[in-house]
Amino acid sequence: MSINPLVKYLTSKEDQLQSPLVVYNKPLDKNSDWQSTATARVWVKRDSRGAMALVASCTHLGCEVTYHPDRKEWLCPCHGSIYDVEGRPLSGPAPKALQRAAVEIKPDGSLMINTAQQVGMDYRA
Repeated sequence: MSINPLVKYLTSKEDQLQSPLVVYNKPLDKNSDWQSTATARVWVKRDSRGAMALVASCTHLGCEVTYHPDRKEWLCPCHGSIYDVEGRPLSGPAPKALQRAAVEIKPDGSLMINTAQQVGMDYRA
């Protein structure tokens, strides 16, 4: 078994954000589950305290994690890290929680997410 496919994936610029700014234009209801922005590894959701954004890159080696709403967990396909619904690590080699990004709610209701600006787990826009 070769690690070449993993190395190629991790060093590829294909999945990297072209800009740290991501716009989400769809309606986001209160108490919604995580929604993919579809153009980046950024997911958004809204609870009673506001809107939040998460960057779906494993904190172990940067593989893209996938959200499984039926399990309320984020799973990393590369090395098996599992995160809870809020992005905190439950098991595997991941050393810390998934990155949260700053969110701004625009007057038209769209979200502007700045992935270059990390925020704490309690941050809401």
